[in-house]
Amino acid sequence: MNSTSTQSLKLSLRETTTAGNDFSEDSHDSVHDKMSTARDIIAENSEVDKETHPADAGFAAGEDEVIDPKTLEWDGPADMDNPHNWPTWKKWAVTMTAAFLCLVVSMGSSLYVSGVPELVAKYHVNQTLALAGLTFYLLGLSTVIGAPLSEVFGRKPIYVVSLPVSCLFIMGVGLSGGHMRVILPLRFFAGAFASPALSIASGTIMDIFDLDEVSVAMTFFCLAPFMGPVLSPIMAGFAAEYRSWRYTQWIQLFASGMVFPFILLMPETHKGVILRKRAVKRKMNLKVMTKEDKIAFLKLTMTITVFRPLKMLVVEPTVLVFSVYIAFIFAVLFAFFEAYPVIYRGVYRMDYGISGLPFLGIGLGLWMGSLFYIIIDRKFFFPKAPEGTPNLENPTSLRVAPFRGHRDPVTNELLPLKPERFLLVCKVGSVSLPIALFWQAWTARPDVHWMAPIAAGVPFGFGLILIFFSVIMYFSTCYPPLIVASTLAANNLLRYVTSSVFPLFTIQMYERMKIKWASTLFALICVVMLPIPWIFERWGKSMRQKSQFGYAAMMAAQREMEREAHAGEDGKNTKDEDEDEDNGEDDEDLNLTKIDTLRTVEQAMSHDRDPDAGSSYRIHHQTSRTPRHSFHSTLSHQSENKKHTNHQETDYNALFPNTSNSVSASSDTVSHASKMV
Repeated sequence: MNSTSTQSLKLSLRETTTAGNDFSEDSHDSVHDKMSTARDIIAENSEVDKETHPADAGFAAGEDEVIDPKTLEWDGPADMDNPHNWPTWKKWAVTMTAAFLCLVVSMGSSLYVSGVPELVAKYHVNQTLALAGLTFYLLGLSTVIGAPLSEVFGRKPIYVVSLPVSCLFIMGVGLSGGHMRVILPLRFFAGAFASPALSIASGTIMDIFDLDEVSVAMTFFCLAPFMGPVLSPIMAGFAAEYRSWRYTQWIQLFASGMVFPFILLMPETHKGVILRKRAVKRKMNLKVMTKEDKIAFLKLTMTITVFRPLKMLVVEPTVLVFSVYIAFIFAVLFAFFEAYPVIYRGVYRMDYGISGLPFLGIGLGLWMGSLFYIIIDRKFFFPKAPEGTPNLENPTSLRVAPFRGHRDPVTNELLPLKPERFLLVCKVGSVSLPIALFWQAWTARPDVHWMAPIAAGVPFGFGLILIFFSVIMYFSTCYPPLIVASTLAANNLLRYVTSSVFPLFTIQMYERMKIKWASTLFALICVVMLPIPWIFERWGKSMRQKSQFGYAAMMAAQREMEREAHAGEDGKNTKDEDEDEDNGEDDEDLNLTKIDTLRTVEQAMSHDRDPDAGSSYRIHHQTSRTPRHSFHSTLSHQSENKKHTNHQETDYNALFPNTSNSVSASSDTVSHASKMV
């Protein structure tokens, strides 16, 4: 490259860097103009440069080197394509769109139940068989295949495709003529194609909010799928009374049509998909998935969504106990869709439409529980950083504000984040639930005003949502991201399968045991489960250290990889030092920064569980570090990235920097935060 072009390139890069450091929304176009200028200079001189530095020229031009899409990165903290840099209104618009979509999907469960009496009377269908339509819909919702598909195609395409297909099956139910052999399979497929909304919407939220902000957004998101089944009986009750049972299906179609335009307008949020599309526009030579890659992806998908969740229900006490707990209380909620008509139409002689209004008590409790959780989260779990706390040293987005969370009063550093701390709200909820069920059991009788059993729904909804939030946060801090996806898949599977069974025997149970003792039985089971949060507060840490899927196992696997890499150099002394390092390190609780950094370390590890292996993590040794490719990196000299080292060395001080790394693409199946509702 001639000297004039070299000076022009250096000037362009210097201006770009300066603009990136002093970035504002108004300078966004200017930054990209200068970046384009730099790329044009390289393109013009690529032929000359190939003669002197053929390898570097090919890399800079992005034509000769094959780039792995997983190594693509943002252009810098000021990259406005990064969803974490979006304005607040845009983030919340995307969040509310995903939440209302989940509201519409969850409405489909209880909407159908309101039409069952007419199906039984008009078509002479067995009542239990008619209620099986709810069972099949919930079984469809238990599928979680949408989450891994969104890792390949992005969030938005899954939303756009799945909802209309689900609506077609819902329309088929309404036009079935009451034939159960048609209704039941259509209900299942309607739920199966609607399920991606529930399994990837939380991933959308994780895409756009930072770790210490995601809990507030996730609270409002999680509220929507709970409010759907609660609000549906109110609408469907009046529709079935004054129109027909088919209108219980048309309501969901109307709601889907209202939310669909907002889905079309919603931007893509998945980091990997955004970067891949941008790389294609920049004509970068991306690696194409081979047949082996596709097989590996399919294996990973089945591992995360099917095999590992089933295994974790067996070998992980934490996952099993809390999943059973949530599955039971969730099943009680769906049992109320049959129990409430028995109470309010049978005991209090309410009209068909009016008998759906008592669900407002549960809805009020859900809102109160959500607001209570937000207050506890902001004040107790993640308090604001004190005045004088330094900004983040190496931010990966425009945010430079320090993480929220408890800090050492002397050093002002983040204190360890103990997962058991999140069980506080679970304790409150576990006490609230049996109180609500005993309250309802002993007040639902003719000599007590109907307001008393309705009011019992308030502590029930309050406790239900608090337990759910607490368990989701507990899982999210106990396990690495891909493992969290499996824990939530296990929870999701058990929750919907259990909920699908309860409606089949609830009416018979309330008729034969009577209202008082049927609800009392539910309350007594809740009393038995009440000590669970206290048990895990006492012994949860030791369970986490023994877990083969937790952070302790991940860090142990990382150290094992280091020991093997150092084996030929440092000999036995290094091995002994590493073993001494193990003592007590696994007992260290991780703060928010360390957890965020370990999410990126997870990319270097294969989390697909080998059933025949003894460890949950299989390490793939690499002789060189994988470079992260951004547009700035393609403009720079790449000889350093192409150097091969004889061993891989990890400094734990570097492993846990005080920086805010965005959640990696490999963790986008979570939610996590907190992931599936």
